[in-house]
Amino acid sequence: METLEVSKCPVCGELVEVADARVGLEVECPECGEVLRVVGMHPLKLYYALDPDEEPLPDE
Repeated sequence: METLEVSKCPVCGELVEVADARVGLEVECPECGEVLRVVGMHPLKLYYALDPDEEPLPDE
């Protein structure tokens, strides 16, 4: 059975539904098209998916 989690896109604020979410999974926002990575669970948290060759942004 598929588990559906919901979070807001950090770019446009649109709700993004993620089926069978797990940390590291990449999804696309249906509104703005930004590729996002699941970075946290319970609650679901999405952040920009970085190119593997790029340095990650420092924590705020």
